[in-house]
Amino acid sequence: MYIETTTCISYKHLEILKFYAEKKNMSLRTFISSIISFAALCEKGDIQYFKQIQYRTRNEGEWKRLHLVLYNDEYEFFLDVKKLWKMSLAKVIAYCLDNVLYEFLEFLAKAEEDEDYYTDNYRYSGYTFEIGDEENIFFCKFYWGPHPTIVQKALSA
Repeated sequence: MYIETTTCISYKHLEILKFYAEKKNMSLRTFISSIISFAALCEKGDIQYFKQIQYRTRNEGEWKRLHLVLYNDEYEFFLDVKKLWKMSLAKVIAYCLDNVLYEFLEFLAKAEEDEDYYTDNYRYSGYTFEIGDEENIFFCKFYWGPHPTIVQKALSA
């Protein structure tokens, strides 16, 4: 099942996304998902507490509506990034392009040297969560990757 969403990005950023997605032989949505995942997992964005969501700057050039069809785990992951960074999806994409792009491209260049390289391997995956109740306090933990018990079992084997 897929989830559809729409965002607006500048034509300049859209050109950059299309150029590098084609150069790296990725679909546009895979490239977007991968760069956001890279930025989040490398903790490139600042986690904001008790603040309003920031949106892209209005009246700053022309914008293009971008329709994205996302996997369920990607959509949930994007919601988490938006919530933690307090940014709209358009702002998250712009932030990643303005602050993380070259580091991400270096990461991909090193990954391409691996003989098992396959571009879809860098799409975000493995989103898991845990819901529980401890001392009458309801909690939800989100994992941007496999659940720690799965990792521990794999390391023990």
